[in-house]
Amino acid sequence: MTVTAKKVDYAALYTQRSDGRYMGYYRDYAGKRHAAYDRDPEALHRKLKELELAAAAPPTVSVRQVEEEWERQHREEIGVRTWKNYAPHVSEILEEHGEKPITELSALDIQRDLKQAKAKGYSATIVQTRRSIFRMICDYAIIRGYRLDNPCAAVKLPKGLPRGRREAPTDEEIRKIMQSADAPFGLFPILLLCTGLRKSEALALDWADVDWKRGEISITKSLDYPSGSRPVVKSPKTDAGIRTVPLLSVLRPHMEQAYKARTGPHIFPAPSSNRAGDGGGYMTLRGFDGAWSRWQEATGIDLTAHQLRHGTATLMFEANVDELTAQRILGHSRIEITREIYTELREKQQNVSVQRLNDKLNDMLGGKMA
Repeated sequence: MTVTAKKVDYAALYTQRSDGRYMGYYRDYAGKRHAAYDRDPEALHRKLKELELAAAAPPTVSVRQVEEEWERQHREEIGVRTWKNYAPHVSEILEEHGEKPITELSALDIQRDLKQAKAKGYSATIVQTRRSIFRMICDYAIIRGYRLDNPCAAVKLPKGLPRGRREAPTDEEIRKIMQSADAPFGLFPILLLCTGLRKSEALALDWADVDWKRGEISITKSLDYPSGSRPVVKSPKTDAGIRTVPLLSVLRPHMEQAYKARTGPHIFPAPSSNRAGDGGGYMTLRGFDGAWSRWQEATGIDLTAHQLRHGTATLMFEANVDELTAQRILGHSRIEITREIYTELREKQQNVSVQRLNDKLNDMLGGKMA
C-alpha cells in the first residue's frame, strides 16, 4: 500500500500582508525576533529556515572592530582629556587582543591583562581604568549583538596594586579648610568638601543653579578644556551626572556671603587679568590653576580637588550614609564605583580596628608581644 505524504499548506502557516507578501519570523542566537517576507509561502518557509540557521551563531567580529565602533560613539560622550587617559590603554589592548574574535575574549584574558599592567607598575587607579575600558567595549558588543555576556563581571583587580595619592583629607585638614573661607578662593574647596562635586562641575555652577528655598544645588553641566585653557560647557557624561545635591547648613552661610558679593551669574567667575581682561566669564584652566595655587599657599594645605571629593565620600561613609544615597550625591554612573570606595574605606577601618585590638592585648601583656 502506497502512503501519500500530506501536502503542507504553507500559506496557512504565515500571515499574508495587504501587499500580497507573506510574513514570518525567525529568531537569532540571542533570541531576538526578526521578520522575513516573500510572495511564495513555500519559498518563505525555506528562507526562514536558512535565516534561522545563519543567525544561530553571533556574527564574527574582532575586538578591534568592536573597539573602533565603540570609540566612534564614545568619543562624542567624553572630554578630550578623558580620552587622552584612555588612548594608551586602548592601544595596548588592541595590540594584545585586537585580532581576536570578540566572542573569544574571556575573563581569563582580561585578568591576565590586568596582572601584566600591575607588573608594569601601574597604579590601582590606572588598572581600574583599564578594566573599565574592557567593560565598556564588551557592553557595546552586547548592545550590538556580537556577544551575550560581559566577561568583566568575573574580573577583579589584582591585589597589592600601588595606590597614588588618593587619601582623603585628615580631620585637621578638614577643620582648616572649613575655617579658611576668607582665604583666596576659599569657597571653592569648602563647596567641594560639602557636596562631593567634581572640579569641572563646581566651576560650571551658576547662581541660578542654587535653590535657596529647597536647600539644593542643581548639577546639569560641567566645564571641559578641549584646546588649551579655554572652557567649554558640556553636559554630564551620564544621566547620573544630572542631579541635585543638598545645600548643607554648614555650607549655606559661605554661599550666601558670596552671593551678596556676586558680580555676575557664575559662582566662580574668571578673575580680572591682563589675559582675561575684566573677567567674569567661566574660569579658564590657567585661571583655576593660579587660584588653587594661591589657596594652597595661603592655607598651607597640599591637596588636590579630587582628594576633597574623596573626602566627601569618606565623610559619608563615616556618617553611615547608605551606598545608594552616596552614589546619587556623588553622581557615580554605576553603584559599583561607590561600593568600591566604601569597600576600600571599610577595609581600612577594619585594619585600624584590628591594630587597636592588637595594641590593647599587647599592653595587657606588658608589651611582651611587641
